[in-house]
Amino acid sequence: MQMQITSKLGQKIISKVAKYTDLDINIMSIDGLIVASTDDSRVGELHTGAVEVLKTHKELIIDQQELTRYPGTKQGVNLPIYHNDKEIGVVGVSGEPHIIYKFTGLIRTAVEVVLEQIHIERQEHYQQRQWNYWLHQLLHPSGFNKEKLEEDATYSLQINYRADWRAVVLFGTIEQDVLTTIKREIQSMDLDTLFILPFLENEIVIAIPGDFTRLEYLCNKLVKLSGNYTRLGVGEEGFGLVGIRNSYVQAKHALAFSERKDRISYSWDWVMERLTLAIDNEQYMLVSSDYESKIRNLESTYLETIDAFLNNNLSIKKTAAFLHIHRNTLLYRLDKVYKKTGLDPRVFNDSCILKIVRTKQICAMIQIN
Repeated sequence: MQMQITSKLGQKIISKVAKYTDLDINIMSIDGLIVASTDDSRVGELHTGAVEVLKTHKELIIDQQELTRYPGTKQGVNLPIYHNDKEIGVVGVSGEPHIIYKFTGLIRTAVEVVLEQIHIERQEHYQQRQWNYWLHQLLHPSGFNKEKLEEDATYSLQINYRADWRAVVLFGTIEQDVLTTIKREIQSMDLDTLFILPFLENEIVIAIPGDFTRLEYLCNKLVKLSGNYTRLGVGEEGFGLVGIRNSYVQAKHALAFSERKDRISYSWDWVMERLTLAIDNEQYMLVSSDYESKIRNLESTYLETIDAFLNNNLSIKKTAAFLHIHRNTLLYRLDKVYKKTGLDPRVFNDSCILKIVRTKQICAMIQIN
């Protein structure tokens, strides 16, 4: 798409170029209108000299004798502005032509450099918007259009997604300069990521190759670079867009299951929790509704005891030490749980039911689905 010199763009050019010279500069659009100037009073005027430049595609030098031919102009030099070999406007510099001629050429070059910088910024901004929209569509909780996103990935984003990828999710407040540092660090590791993108309010999602072997080093480095209040979740590797989506969900689950206890949480450390989460809620309630209500109504002390006992592999000694209570106090609490729920945490089958119910309840509290 060809750039057009609008008033906003022209003023941006003037603000960048004029700081290096005291000369009077005008920027004219493809219609010959002055869209920006160091002299604000001239903005909006038709510059007849610019019209001539655009008509002949040649420079125009206006001296004292030529002023009558070009009403509304001043002495000076007017040169066409080019972008991608296309004429898109005119730059005019006021003054004695023989004095300012060379300066005008330099100013035109500066204008064209600024135009190219702005063009690149716009392209990068547009591409960033494309990426952000694509990622939001891919990770939308209600599902995604696989064929459409694959087409966009191939033709718009021009990426090769047909490989095994793993999602790494940084969660927390991350400033732009930190994100830039993270990108630079990953680049220095020769890690060919598919993308490193901000997502939602407090997330950075990174898709890394599934066969990357320095995962632990990378995770520790990312946490260190991103500050004290960020956490990191890592999903399993998976193929293509479906694999990325699944890996992202797994990474988010890992973050939720760790309940802020660990700064780095891997999805494979939470297999039981993930398996429980996969149980259909309707079927779950049909089988366990009685236990569900009894366990939900327990006092917080007993819920804490159940969770600690299950997390310490049903060990009386380890659980008592973890809770800082006497062994007999723990046994008393476990007996009370059995009486209140009909499930004895010390019996394997009963402990499995307790684990499933408690995992479902915790997931509901932290809104995992």
